[in-house]
Amino acid sequence: MVNLGDFSNEYVVNSHVLLPLAVAIVFLLIIFGYFYNRLMDTLKGKEHTSLYVVGGVIVTIVAATLISWKSAFLFTVLFSLDGIFMIVGEFRRTEKQAKSPRRRRMPYAANGLIDAIKMSAVELNRLIGQYLQNNDPRKLNEAQVEVAKILISSTELKNIQINEK
Repeated sequence: MVNLGDFSNEYVVNSHVLLPLAVAIVFLLIIFGYFYNRLMDTLKGKEHTSLYVVGGVIVTIVAATLISWKSAFLFTVLFSLDGIFMIVGEFRRTEKQAKSPRRRRMPYAANGLIDAIKMSAVELNRLIGQYLQNNDPRKLNEAQVEVAKILISSTELKNIQINEK
């Protein structure tokens, strides 16, 4: 008989019960942790993560209750004291993040087209300035070509963004 003091449950005091129970708890918690983690991977970003952490802690405390309900009660109180602030903080961060949309990086092809549009717009500005200064009709034709480049590139850019969705 093993003396575990006042913190153990009465039926666990016998060593022939404690060892198999401890081994069973270890294996069950490992299996639970594996499958719970897989569940979290499927739910990522859809809910408040802190509530799932609470679920995992509750399962661990239930397992500890099999060995000692008094220590499980003590740890429930301790986890509650610091966990409530973590849960409230996570809810606030999640709500704040939901209000400010995140920007996704654009594909390289889109960035290249944006650069092409910018260069054409700069060139268009220069050509219009030369036309106005010198009244040269050739510069107006070159400006028209730059406008066509801008229109074509912006249409391609729109197609890239539609295909990315």
